[in-house]
Amino acid sequence: MIKTKIFMEGFDDPSIDEQINKWIAKHPDYIIVDVKLQSNVVDDIDSCCVVRDALVIYREYEK
Repeated sequence: MIKTKIFMEGFDDPSIDEQINKWIAKHPDYIIVDVKLQSNVVDDIDSCCVVRDALVIYREYEK
C-alpha cells in the first residue's frame, strides 16, 4: 500500500534532509517512491524567511 509522510522545516526545526534521513534510518524496510519539496517565502515588514516542507511517498516492504 502507498503511504505518505509530511516533514516540515520551520524556525526551530532541524533541516528537512536531517529529518528525512533520520526517518529513513528508523525504517530501512520502507521503499521510497517519490519526494515532493515545497518552499514558501514568508515576507513580513521587518523580516523574511523561507519555510520548507516535504511530502515523502513510500511503500512498506511486502514479503
